Amino acid sequence: MSMGGMDMGPMGHMSMGDGVPGLFYLQKMYWAVVGSAIAAGTVVNAFNNFLAFQRLRDSTLTPSKPKSLFFITCATLTAIVREASYATLPPWSLGGRIIHFAPLGPLAIILANLVVVLVFCFYKLDTTDQWKWEDVGYRTGFVAIAQLPLIFLLAGRQNIIGLLVGMSYERLNWFHRWISRTLWLTVTIHMGFWFRSWGRYDYITYQLKNDPLSKRGFAAWCILTFIVLSSMAPIRRLSYEFFVLQHLVTFVGFIVAVWLHAAEEVKVWVWISIGLLVFDRVARYAWATYANLSIFHRSTSNTKHALWANRASFTPLPGNVTRITIDNPGIRWEPGQHVFLTCHSIVPLQSHPFTIASISADNKMEFFVRSEKGGTRRFFRYASKHHHVLGSRDTSPVKPARAVFIDGPYGKMRPLRQFDSVILLAGGMGVTFVIPCLRDIVSRWKMECLGDNEQSKKSPRLTPTKRIRFVWVIKSRAQLSWFETQLQSVLSDVEECRRAQPDINREIELSIYVTCDEKLEPQPQPAQPLCSQAQPESTIVGTRQDANSIELAAVTDEKRSKKDDVSIHSISNVSSGDSTPQSGCLPNGGCCCTTAIEDEDNNSITVHNCSCSGHAAASQAPGPEPEKLDVKAAPIKVPELPMFSGRPQPRTIIRKVLEKAEGESAVVVCGPQGLSDDVRRSVVYLSDERAVHKGTGAQGIYLHAEKFGW
Repeated sequence: MSMGGMDMGPMGHMSMGDGVPGLFYLQKMYWAVVGSAIAAGTVVNAFNNFLAFQRLRDSTLTPSKPKSLFFITCATLTAIVREASYATLPPWSLGGRIIHFAPLGPLAIILANLVVVLVFCFYKLDTTDQWKWEDVGYRTGFVAIAQLPLIFLLAGRQNIIGLLVGMSYERLNWFHRWISRTLWLTVTIHMGFWFRSWGRYDYITYQLKNDPLSKRGFAAWCILTFIVLSSMAPIRRLSYEFFVLQHLVTFVGFIVAVWLHAAEEVKVWVWISIGLLVFDRVARYAWATYANLSIFHRSTSNTKHALWANRASFTPLPGNVTRITIDNPGIRWEPGQHVFLTCHSIVPLQSHPFTIASISADNKMEFFVRSEKGGTRRFFRYASKHHHVLGSRDTSPVKPARAVFIDGPYGKMRPLRQFDSVILLAGGMGVTFVIPCLRDIVSRWKMECLGDNEQSKKSPRLTPTKRIRFVWVIKSRAQLSWFETQLQSVLSDVEECRRAQPDINREIELSIYVTCDEKLEPQPQPAQPLCSQAQPESTIVGTRQDANSIELAAVTDEKRSKKDDVSIHSISNVSSGDSTPQSGCLPNGGCCCTTAIEDEDNNSITVHNCSCSGHAAASQAPGPEPEKLDVKAAPIKVPELPMFSGRPQPRTIIRKVLEKAEGESAVVVCGPQGLSDDVRRSVVYLSDERAVHKGTGAQGIYLHAEKFGW
């Protein structure tokens, strides 16, 4: 990468002084470091897979507990590394915005890469010597272009690195962005030292006007700068569709500019990058062809004579959510995975990632999509306009299903069924990630309990998991309707297992926390809360109804309907005893939706209709006499689904489960960043407090924090 127009062939091999390594040698050394890191990750992934294999075949009562000195030592080292890598700095408040930091583990990897790059850029070069500035320019150019293949490796959905180290592409995409920023820094240093060298003779403007190599190099830097700036989270989230489009166009322009700027000897790095891109696209399109053409799925397709295999129905739900259902999709997936969904007849030329909210055993692929803007809003409008009256019991679509295309599934985490205890925490729409994990484990419990005993003895254990703790934080009761049936079914399956095998060691506990906060984030408490002042945007009405069910209906929110044409808001019917709705304030002066519930078992609070937010304000409406809600530890007592008006304390919830754990536990969280950070800090604190695997007998804690949103 020469901005000075000099031949790089000789520079690649010539010496820059005694003991100074050659340029091509440094490129090889950089990839030796990267390859070593990938190899280490591959070894760890292989060991984790072996652990899962071993636990599923362990016939002892504690399959998830290490039983030899070797495995105890590995567990101790793992706990130490986890405590360091899971830790995160407290969020900062800057200009009214809350800035969250990445965990120290990923940050350490990015910083290590930055240190390696800077060392290779300046090793044994004297930057104070003006006659060495061109040498620094050449060196940094060689180091910069060697980073290109790594950036493309980390960007692909069919990810080679992800396959080796056991990480999903969306997690590696975070590394892709930060290593791209490291590349930008390297290229800026490269350009800066050439400018510094030319500046001695007031030669910068002349070079940029007359030297072709300098023009192309400067163009490449400008395009890369735009890519880095436009990839910042606040800008990226303004419009997902625009970001994807401009990112594709600008990176093509960047590659072309780099190829024109680079000398022949280093263009191999550009060709390697292009080859990786082509591999990713070919692999994706080949799989998409199989997943979407009906000729490959004649036995499962509902439209045997149609070209496309997948057709979806669209159903509006309370909370401006669209349920998209694909029957008999023809591909299988694991809990927590997602696909990119395209429906050209509704949202042309757009593809959006949606978490699969069902399990493969359902023989249908379901997505719950919140209406935000762009394509998701169009889905909701279509579902609303082509459906029965909102709030009716009939949820079958009126219009025929639309052809859709799926790309995936994507996403990877360690199988949860290998752990002794599993704690699942979700905030809002994050439940679409957590629900399949819950249902998958319970379905395997049911297969073990009710399956053929002889066959069960021959086959490996389906799951060593003994207990599950599920917590879902929602902003209004109407959101419970999304998954109320699935949650009740889970509890029924567990009860059926207990009836079939009374001595079975399986525990499950579910809790629903209702908060009026739109972001589900902790908010500062005012000195005198005005919770009793109901907002007019929506209502919660308490009526008399059957004690065995909750009926959730929908009404139109006038304010939103003016903006979006069609909108759904929630009316929640609450049941259980006889009561008069209270104000939204607790006796102690706190607000019901922001009060932290320290202990579900011992903390008794009065039932309240939360009214601190317009999204769930309390309001009296005509109807039967309201009933009294009588619960010991929860404001709302749904049959078998205890509900709390307030906020959970993840540390308390996790600690209670860990105290019973007889092997390694897993904590899975998906929701707003504030919830994920709270859970992450709780796991680190509890791991250190309990001195995991350091002679106390406490077992390890695996954490999977799924990113909420894009």
